[in-house]
Amino acid sequence: MRKILIPLAVLGALVLASCGSSGPAASSCSKTFKVGFVTDIGKLGDKGFNDAGWKGVQDAAADSSLCVQAKFLESKQPTDYTPNIQQFVDQKYDMVVAAGFLLGDDTLKAAKANPNVKFTIVDSADFTDPTAPTNFTGLLFKQDQGAFLVGALAALMSKTNHVGGVYGLDVPAVVQFRKGYENGAKYINPSIKVDGVFHPAAANAFADPDWGKARAQDELSGGADVIFAAGGATGNGALLAAKEAGKPCIGVDVDQYFTYPDVDPCLVTSSEKHISVAVKTIITNAVKNQWPSGGVLTFDLKNDGVGLAPYHQWDSKVSADIKAKLLDIMTKIKNGTLSTGAEGLTKYS
Repeated sequence: MRKILIPLAVLGALVLASCGSSGPAASSCSKTFKVGFVTDIGKLGDKGFNDAGWKGVQDAAADSSLCVQAKFLESKQPTDYTPNIQQFVDQKYDMVVAAGFLLGDDTLKAAKANPNVKFTIVDSADFTDPTAPTNFTGLLFKQDQGAFLVGALAALMSKTNHVGGVYGLDVPAVVQFRKGYENGAKYINPSIKVDGVFHPAAANAFADPDWGKARAQDELSGGADVIFAAGGATGNGALLAAKEAGKPCIGVDVDQYFTYPDVDPCLVTSSEKHISVAVKTIITNAVKNQWPSGGVLTFDLKNDGVGLAPYHQWDSKVSADIKAKLLDIMTKIKNGTLSTGAEGLTKYS
């Protein structure tokens, strides 16, 4: 299990400042590798994407063999992305890690302008150029695979033949979450009703828990009895609605049992993207001069890049038969005999 917790001391610091740092003891390294982490507008403390990315950077800094010195800068609005990235470049950082696809254009532009700095971004890549800059690597996840599994789980647990989903912005990664979830539910039960809604606005699509809660309440009132939420803090609002209604809920990105304990009673599992593992992996590659070619590193069920979190309080409520069916689905996805029908989707239809 992966605990994605922000220490109280760090949380306190976040109230006072939009940056922070960590690194090895000065005496342990003759030379440090400086890594800067830029959040999206969800900021640290989002109990999801940003926290998981920063956790990966912190894990690299805690590994004494890497000699990493790390610092984060928080983005309060989209116009902060480029200045935050540039600040690390100006301070002669060796590598910049961007938290998510919202920073895609800014990160790629900076990579092209600064060939001696390594750049990586979670959930995005160079989708426009024939060849990505050699100093740029996107970290991509087959989130449709984990979503397919939790969709199947939701269908297996539903008593009303009706499940729901609340999502962030209508962008490729979230589209794959939604479509994977819906296809997984229908794989189990072709007649099941699956509700779903994207947040309509870009600016706060992943930071609007009130909207997320209201949409989940709409779905619950309409008969859905399991809620999947994939949308940062917006999704957290949906989880809270399920908890207050006494219905099962399913989290996303990280094991939300640890990052959002308020909803532990309803949280069956989470569709995890092992973001912290991916981020530490690419930093390790950079430090050891093993930077990948091709501009992309992909993480999936086969390499433990995605998966299901433990069932925690629901372990005894998820039957052995359901667990066996999910294991069978996982095996078939891994060996290629079962398709999620959502891999690589960029638009929802």
